[in-house]
Amino acid sequence: MKKATISVIAILIILISIIVYNNEFDMIVRDETVNIGKESIAVEYAQPKKKREKPGLILFIHGDGPTNKNGDEGYYPAWETLAKENYISISWDKAGVGGSTGNWLEQDMVDRKQEAEKILKWALEKFDLDLRKVGVWGASQGGWAITKLLNENKDVKFAIGVAPAVNWMRQGKFNTISDMEYEGYSKKKIDEKLLIETQVNDYLKENDYQGYLDSNLEKDVLEKDRWDFIRKNMDLDNTSELEQISKPYYLVIGDHDLNVDTKETEKIYRDHINKEYLTVYPISNATHRMLKPRHQKDSRMTVVETIFNPRKIFAPDYFKALKEIASKKEI
Repeated sequence: MKKATISVIAILIILISIIVYNNEFDMIVRDETVNIGKESIAVEYAQPKKKREKPGLILFIHGDGPTNKNGDEGYYPAWETLAKENYISISWDKAGVGGSTGNWLEQDMVDRKQEAEKILKWALEKFDLDLRKVGVWGASQGGWAITKLLNENKDVKFAIGVAPAVNWMRQGKFNTISDMEYEGYSKKKIDEKLLIETQVNDYLKENDYQGYLDSNLEKDVLEKDRWDFIRKNMDLDNTSELEQISKPYYLVIGDHDLNVDTKETEKIYRDHINKEYLTVYPISNATHRMLKPRHQKDSRMTVVETIFNPRKIFAPDYFKALKEIASKKEI
């Protein structure tokens, strides 16, 4: 019995040591609150441990949803990759999330671009940077914000788009179809769902929220603030902005993306961005979030693997792409 107890304790110590070791990241993480006028923005940044030449800087622009400053620490493996290449990574709690004031559901992509510019201005004043290596990273919905930043802000020298869509409405339809197909729904059920979405979109176009409520089209009814958020952004299509790009854009897309039609994104980006400025990184065995396909939907396995080694849930080629981008001598 005593030997068994000792063995169990030894195993627990080994497991805890593995978890602690694999959750230590080779970077220095700091938190700050940036006060701009009446706004407070809770910021987190990761710096390289080794002091070398002046570092570069990448702002991380979230996708949809009430995301916190480090994406529930999901950004850490990417930040570590960039820190090793002498980059500082910065992100922040969305408005109304964590320590940030406001309400992200009241923002359109111009608002999000302007919010990022406030953080960029603060960062440029705070850090002694290699100004040739200041960029933005945007995931999914954040892709609409980073094209604006790249085109309109002279301090932004490059952009990394991870699974960005082009057109809001087409992206929503694609997501519905691919997600339901993945879950095994019949074509009939998918068509029924698409018909409902078309009717909901008609109410949205007319901004008839009461009519939408009275229609009883959906069991999970859109809250009014989410309704207003969709109204603000549903006409998004950045095709014309792609044509204006005259700085490096790195498009990172996975081959198991259920949220965004990456084939459409790649085609439109190639058709509209001058090939001199566009580099495409197709990531094999990667979902919308750059995770391995077995983590397409969060599960207990995802939680367990994340605890034991958060780097291993990601498609390896994603970090290889980030490393290659960051290691370029001339961005």
